[in-house]
Amino acid sequence: MIQKTNNFSLPVRIIFNMLLILLFTAGSILLITANHFNNQTERYHEDILKRKESAVLALIDYELDKYPGDATEDNIHPILENKLLEISDINKLHIVIYDLRGNKMLTTEVEKASYEVLPQAILDKLQKSDEFIIMHKDSDDASGSKVYSSFSYIKNYNGENVAILNLPYQTNDVFLQEDMFTLLGSYGLAFGIILLVGTIAVYIVTKRTLVKLWSFADLIRDTGMIANNSPILYEGKDEIKVLVDSYNTMLLKLKEQSRLIAQIEREEAWRDFARQVAHEIKNPLTPMKLMIQNQMRKFDVTDENLKEKTMRTGKILLQQIDTIAAIAEAFSDFAKMPTRRDEKINIVEIIKNALYIFPKDIVHFEYKQPEIMMYFDKQYLNRVINNVTKNALQSVPSDRKANIKVAIELRDNFVYLTVQDNGKGIPEDIQPVIFNPKFTTKNSGMGIGLPMVKKILEDYDGTIQFESIENVGTTFTMQIPYDA
Repeated sequence: MIQKTNNFSLPVRIIFNMLLILLFTAGSILLITANHFNNQTERYHEDILKRKESAVLALIDYELDKYPGDATEDNIHPILENKLLEISDINKLHIVIYDLRGNKMLTTEVEKASYEVLPQAILDKLQKSDEFIIMHKDSDDASGSKVYSSFSYIKNYNGENVAILNLPYQTNDVFLQEDMFTLLGSYGLAFGIILLVGTIAVYIVTKRTLVKLWSFADLIRDTGMIANNSPILYEGKDEIKVLVDSYNTMLLKLKEQSRLIAQIEREEAWRDFARQVAHEIKNPLTPMKLMIQNQMRKFDVTDENLKEKTMRTGKILLQQIDTIAAIAEAFSDFAKMPTRRDEKINIVEIIKNALYIFPKDIVHFEYKQPEIMMYFDKQYLNRVINNVTKNALQSVPSDRKANIKVAIELRDNFVYLTVQDNGKGIPEDIQPVIFNPKFTTKNSGMGIGLPMVKKILEDYDGTIQFESIENVGTTFTMQIPYDA
């Protein structure tokens, strides 16, 4: 049953459990009320019968007192025979007289409803208690009433038992039962109203609570990166406040951990990059040192080719120095990027101007909207376009005519910028590392272009992805949130 109810929504489950509790409570109260009502009815009739029994015994004692010393078990019949109907009429109930052995002697009953001979159980009880005994049973007719019977000893002037008095008393509980059913009906109506009002109230409260929880869930789903998540603002003082505070505390911890992890990753990346730069700088320094040492060892002022050797050595040294300078400049470009200065620009026009330096028969620019205005840094955008387009051109083999397509489109509140080439493609084994700062496939490259593009796009919460087919070409897709 519990597993089945768990398939329903929270309001339905709460209402279902509330109904079970209220129905159990209502049933318990109704049963307790009915049982109490029946017990009170029985005590009421027993009290009436006790009072009648006391009155009958008082009248019988009055009659027996007229015969002091003569009232015995043997002559009790003629003494009470003429007075029994009178006493019965006065108290408005039937009277039955038994001898001490339980045999019926006198009765005012028309029908033989009482015992002809008392059961031994009643006689035993009388002998043990010598007091008033009440017994009751359901009536034989269909009225639903009960028959009460009292049994007690009749004593003479000397206190001796001379007979047994039995007073049968049939109740009529029709009006009392009607009162009970009326009361139970009122209880049922009250509980029905409570059930209806309680169900509506619980549904409204749980629905409002769930609406708040769903809104919080939407906020959590809509936020992507931990660094961009905002704390949930909630002014209530209920249990939901605890949940919101826990989420906000967890968010702060995750942001701090994310910041520490990013810092560690950046430091590790810079260490790797520094090692790569040092390695690249050492590469030209070693042949330069060897060349100078060789030149010094073979230096001869009388050599006819001295000038020519010196010029050749100088040119080689200058080439190596240019290589070192290029490495230093590339490292400076990546490490010391200009301060970001966003301004509202037409990015379509900026891209068009950036592509102006490339041959028009090779690089084609496609756009659907002639104007896409958003906040962006011009220099950053130029670096992105120049690096990706230059990589696309360099990927095309020399025996193939390059065909580069650059396209931009504003769709679903995102700017999509694609650069497609017809080059050699990116081999699968190096695809996972092409955005690493130290990775390059060119002899003269530093592997800085694509990492710098990725860093710029991430500064704007953007992404860069690619699809590549070997010997067919590669398509880079950059996605930037539109900020008008």
